[in-house]
Amino acid sequence: MSPAILKGQGNISVSDHVQIGQPRAFSPKGSKGPTLLPGKPWGLPTGAYTPRQIVEANAPLLETVIHHLGPSPSGEPPAREQLIDNLASNLALNTREASMTIPTHDPSRVEMAAQAVKIGKKLIEYVKDVSDVQYDPGYVVRSPCEGHMLKPHVSYLMFGPRSLRHLMQIYNEYLHQMVLLRDALLPFENFEEVVIPITAEPNRKRGLRYTEEIRQSFLAELMTKQVTQRSTIRTAQFLLAPNLSTENAIGFQYQYGLVLPAFIAGGNSGRLLRYVPAVLDGNRREVVFHNELLDYYTAPRVYVSKEDEEVLKDSEKVLQASLVPEGSGDSTVLTLTVDFSDSTQAKIDLGQAARGYRYAEFVGNKKSTISGVTTKDVQVHIARSLLVKSGEELVMPTNGIHLVRANGVVELYALLGKLYPDNIVVVEEGQSIDTALAAGKEGLPDAGRFVIEVRK
Repeated sequence: MSPAILKGQGNISVSDHVQIGQPRAFSPKGSKGPTLLPGKPWGLPTGAYTPRQIVEANAPLLETVIHHLGPSPSGEPPAREQLIDNLASNLALNTREASMTIPTHDPSRVEMAAQAVKIGKKLIEYVKDVSDVQYDPGYVVRSPCEGHMLKPHVSYLMFGPRSLRHLMQIYNEYLHQMVLLRDALLPFENFEEVVIPITAEPNRKRGLRYTEEIRQSFLAELMTKQVTQRSTIRTAQFLLAPNLSTENAIGFQYQYGLVLPAFIAGGNSGRLLRYVPAVLDGNRREVVFHNELLDYYTAPRVYVSKEDEEVLKDSEKVLQASLVPEGSGDSTVLTLTVDFSDSTQAKIDLGQAARGYRYAEFVGNKKSTISGVTTKDVQVHIARSLLVKSGEELVMPTNGIHLVRANGVVELYALLGKLYPDNIVVVEEGQSIDTALAAGKEGLPDAGRFVIEVRK
């Protein structure tokens, strides 16, 4: 059974944090002028956009259609209301008009389905907020049918006596651009904050149509199997930095900031990404951060050693933690560097920490289904000691239960990058070992297990 299909993800409280590069204040301006120009096709002018600004830049398409449809007869909803309602149905997942459905057979797709619904609802909010839109009543566009369905009453509106032959083409383009935007934002936990660059490259498809190919690839994976970190990163890069290599990537820096695994940047998800308005490498505008280990299964390993009584009294604290880029070119990795109050230091590959986070079982506040206290042998370890002493190898458990006490999420993240990622359970302080053992899987008879206890 692949550890990727374990259920829980990141319900541990965040009381400390990791310093991520140098903050930058990016101010996307969106379109610097009208997107409908006489004699020219509609498109997104060159610039940097937030998702809200892209919605605003698409608004002239909708306004042109509404202008020609005119006022509704008595007792019939306004054309604006009907057209926006149809868009909402296209962006939903459980309607006849939904542009896609996501099978919820595993946690990765359950999370992505919730993400799609969340983004769709937010885009509709943006659409309803748009006002004072400049539009061209004479605008005509050729927009091939993309299969976005209409509600019966909207179909009558667009093909009935109030409409004109070319209006469906314009409305179709509007629907398609909104669907493309929703799908392009799926990888980002904080999707509202993402800064999207639009460039004027030769033969570039209008609006967000340049994302169609990567969208098809991502949705194919979403429909047929678990969503991988690789495909999520690839989709994000194609939207924000299409010229970067996606090979073995864990994150990247581009013109307007960083994109990193969400959990390390203050989020909860082990599968989604977060946009961070900061710079890690001041010498390069764009850089890909790679996994140090291509395959953790073949990585060097060492068995955990037993702690002595003095070490268990360890009260050293984390002074600071930061992400540091190391290496160059295709070998650039991100190291989670943790400095402790006794001047010791631990270095952990962020790529491996991200794997560990995705594969771990987070118990949260679940109640144990087992009563009483375990009779199994439990060895106790201190996170700082284990991190500092273990060297570069991944740490394996010996037979039995190994409870590792972590002071806060920084030590948790570091441990998830240091412990071999098999059947690791994360609990908050105060929960019983039995609760953790009930959450994990049984494992082989001769295999030990790690339980990480996060102290608040």
